[in-house]
Amino acid sequence: MDPVTHTLVGVTVANGLFRRRVGAAAVPILALASNLPDIDGLVHLTGDPTAVLMRRTFGHSLLLLPLWCVALAWLVRLRWRHLTRLEVLGMVALGAGLHLFFDLINSFGVVLLWPLSAARPELAWVFIIDLILTGLLAAPLLVALAPRWRPRLATLSRAAIAAVAVYLALCGAGHARAMTLLERAAADGDDATSDLGPDWVEVGSPAPPDFLYVFPEPLGPHRWRAVTRTGDRYRLHLINVITGTVTRRREVSTHVADPRVARARATPLGRRLEAFFKAPVWEFEAGSGVARVYDLRFTSFVLDRPAVFQFDVPAGARGRPNL
Repeated sequence: MDPVTHTLVGVTVANGLFRRRVGAAAVPILALASNLPDIDGLVHLTGDPTAVLMRRTFGHSLLLLPLWCVALAWLVRLRWRHLTRLEVLGMVALGAGLHLFFDLINSFGVVLLWPLSAARPELAWVFIIDLILTGLLAAPLLVALAPRWRPRLATLSRAAIAAVAVYLALCGAGHARAMTLLERAAADGDDATSDLGPDWVEVGSPAPPDFLYVFPEPLGPHRWRAVTRTGDRYRLHLINVITGTVTRRREVSTHVADPRVARARATPLGRRLEAFFKAPVWEFEAGSGVARVYDLRFTSFVLDRPAVFQFDVPAGARGRPNL
């Protein structure tokens, strides 16, 4: 989730649940705490393109986050000494915990047990920047700009919290339905409609997919980008959970059988990228000596943008990334 939305989560919770009891200090405390896990964003200061592989690691780890919370709580009490240690630590822990939850619901993953495990679980319910979610959280502050509504900021904030809960429930339900529709289409051997053009022909009975996944698209939980892989071929679908349609949009080949790609995948960088990516696409540029890889997780039908986080990995070497 983006820093603006994380901050709005903390501010909304502070205004709705803590400000009347703790005072105005609850707002900056929870705003800070709601961004605390992003301390691992400091890795980008190194200028290394592979720093993205360390995002959501040591700052988001359940093993290390308590230490960061204690440190921030200690710093906060230097400013607001009238608050008890328990009050401050409770708000900091809540803000940091909400940060983890809102990072888990998008598709990037959180390394919850770093450094013991590199597993990067995710729920993939919402796009990493969700304008509906951000708007719901910002609404109380915007409405309270009017003097007559300012005394009702706490009530407005609690209403926003309830609206966000309902919206996220819809997103979770949309994800579950999209997966059901994709699995059903895969079991039937084909999807209902195709945008691949009149010259596209299916040869033989398609084999069951080796991989199925549903990624969120921006601007609402009704559209989902689904990916299946059979062998070295990915099929990308657009799913509308309201109409129940699964539309095949395009196909992408990953050249994992190419021995030069195999050598690139076996490098230390290649192994790290394979662990980080969800649906990696490997290509080899003739004459270049490098394999290029990107992740279908970071593409979009709605935004129609090139894939981000593309890396060039020299075959048979440690590999120097080129974003």
